[in-house]
Amino acid sequence: MARTSKVGRDTALQMRRLCASVNLRRAARVVTRHYDAALRGAGISATQLPLLAAIAAGTNTSIRALAETLDLERSTISRELETLKRAGLVATASGTDRRATALELTARGERALAAGFRAWQRAHDALAGAYGPRRLESLLEQTRELGRSVKALAR
Repeated sequence: MARTSKVGRDTALQMRRLCASVNLRRAARVVTRHYDAALRGAGISATQLPLLAAIAAGTNTSIRALAETLDLERSTISRELETLKRAGLVATASGTDRRATALELTARGERALAAGFRAWQRAHDALAGAYGPRRLESLLEQTRELGRSVKALAR
């Protein structure tokens, strides 16, 4: 029979305190709830806003490009896009490459993005005010760098 050793209380608490995954996910959930509350009036969520913005920017008009840009699984992008299509915010367009689905915002999607941007700005300003604008920018840069470093580990 295999012998197992118990992880003690202190070790478990230390792991919870030091684990990047746990702490970043916890912070992400809290921040997402903050933005979701602000965006509720615009009729979109914090996960939908970056999709709308990326499509509006015109450089991410396929599921593959969105997945790469936002670092999300294609299946996640597809599910979110279906919701946005049902809401009448995104439409598919015929693109030059038939293998890729071209995406565009509808007029309703453009209005939702505009309302979402105003709500996002208020939420962002409140967050920066509470945390400190310089600290927030530094945190965001460090988070981006951490993401790049962890991606490099997978190579």
